[in-house]
Amino acid sequence: MFSELFQINIWQFLFYIIVWPLNAEVNLKGIPVYRFVLPSVAFASPLQNPDNHCFCTEKVISKNCTSYGVLDIGKCKEGKPVYISLPHFLHASPDIGEPIEGLSPNEEEHSTYLDVEPITGFTLRFAKRLQINLLVKPAKKIDVLKNLKRNYIVPVLWLNETGTIGDDKAEKFRKQVTGKINLLGLVEIILLSVGVVMFVAFMISYCACRSKKVK
Repeated sequence: MFSELFQINIWQFLFYIIVWPLNAEVNLKGIPVYRFVLPSVAFASPLQNPDNHCFCTEKVISKNCTSYGVLDIGKCKEGKPVYISLPHFLHASPDIGEPIEGLSPNEEEHSTYLDVEPITGFTLRFAKRLQINLLVKPAKKIDVLKNLKRNYIVPVLWLNETGTIGDDKAEKFRKQVTGKINLLGLVEIILLSVGVVMFVAFMISYCACRSKKVK
């Protein structure tokens, strides 16, 4: 079962369907990059994000489709009670995360993001994080489940795939790309300044010539 869970093609949904907003400008080893963070709306309820209506497959567990922070992908996994979320139920509604002990969601460790160099469009750092959860229901014939009073979405594992540009390649990038871009910017400022000076000199000369003709 878990081998199948690892094959979840949810990243296509997250990376190509959701519009990632620009979160901040970050300095990565001396290279200015734009950070794009997976927004909480990706795991929002259908009431908050109508595009997620297909993930609300029942009314009881989702509290009439008002719970948020998890997506039901059971229909994609042959009816298995599988839900995905961000690690530690980051951005999830309280009714999902509060019954589970030991959770400590925070943006730095559990968010998914891309750090993109804005001139070249290269991704120099990324973090892809995803949590796999199972639905647990009361079951009279199973001792450990017969005393449950409600349904729970229980974390099973979470995946953390990260990568960043190495120090050597970062230095090479700074010299061959960032340095040249900064140099081009300096040249642009110099040419613009020269153009302004030449324009002012031309206007002064033109006005001086007209004043002589008038006399």
